[in-house]
Amino acid sequence: MIKTDSLISKKLTFINRSNLVFNHNLIKKRVGKSQILSVVKGDAYGHGLKECVNTLHQNGSKDFYVARLEDALLIRRQIREARIYLLSGVITSKCCKQIISNKLIPIINNSDQLNIINNFPRTIKYILHFDTGMNRLGFNLDKIDEFENQIQIKNVIFLMSHLTSSDDKDLKQSKYQLDQIKKINKIFKKPLSIANSGGVFIGKSFHLDFVRPGKSLYGINPFFKKSFGLKPVMSIFAPILQISNITKGQSIGYSKTYVTKKKMVIATIDFGYSDGYLRGGSNRGKVFIDNIPCPIVGRVSMDLITIDVTSIDKKKLFIGKPVEILGSNQSYEEIAYETGTNEHEILISLGKNSKKVYI
Repeated sequence: MIKTDSLISKKLTFINRSNLVFNHNLIKKRVGKSQILSVVKGDAYGHGLKECVNTLHQNGSKDFYVARLEDALLIRRQIREARIYLLSGVITSKCCKQIISNKLIPIINNSDQLNIINNFPRTIKYILHFDTGMNRLGFNLDKIDEFENQIQIKNVIFLMSHLTSSDDKDLKQSKYQLDQIKKINKIFKKPLSIANSGGVFIGKSFHLDFVRPGKSLYGINPFFKKSFGLKPVMSIFAPILQISNITKGQSIGYSKTYVTKKKMVIATIDFGYSDGYLRGGSNRGKVFIDNIPCPIVGRVSMDLITIDVTSIDKKKLFIGKPVEILGSNQSYEEIAYETGTNEHEILISLGKNSKKVYI
């Protein structure tokens, strides 16, 4: 339980380590013998790479999945025995040297990367990524004859693909992709991975040998408004900077997008789109004071948000009063809906300028 009395005048992002561990254990129980590659890309979805990796490692996780080399190197400096999977693969020979020296596991996404790794004088073990419908990264299945003889099967650890629509519960598309990766594996006969967070919860048939949970680790249920018992890891509070009594017919914020229809009490809080709260939440979103919802009125600006606090007891309103941006009253999904985006962007963007406190 966060004591909000300690938050007066501070803008803080709280990261709950226990909830991160809880989610990891819940996923682990769900996938059984499948091995979890903890996805910590995007600064651990905005939660802090270094701290989240340490927490997961202390809970027994030794496998981490990142997008970029610099993140892989940071983890390696922290944990010598970690298995670190690099989505961006190899781009240059210099990259190969860093992969070798830091014992990283690259994901090979195309023939160009395969050529780079084949021309490198030392052996590198790697993952083969096949595109089964995303059309983003991965080998084209229709062109396997062009690169099959370039693959050193003994150096391949497993094959992977990425589900395009598991969060939408599109079973037809997901099953098609699963069939495709199994079909291609008749050639290679290697372990398989296709499940992201949606794949973890969409069905056991998608678990295969390795799963790659991302947003579910941090408490986002992969299907909107359907709970699997995951716990939110991040909560954010920001202080009130000013309280104003506004008469009827007054505009609030840029471009006069909100005009008062009655007398109102408006509070301005120390938060804005520089902190990751998207402008799409203007006149749509809400925050909470003492568990009471307070609508956002007017445009969200760079450092400030104006909220309607007319319904809040005046005795409980003061400069420095903590306002809940994200927390027990409001989920990632709700903010994403109100700001017109998805949970991933909210996770990455929120709390950019807030001090993170790990509890």
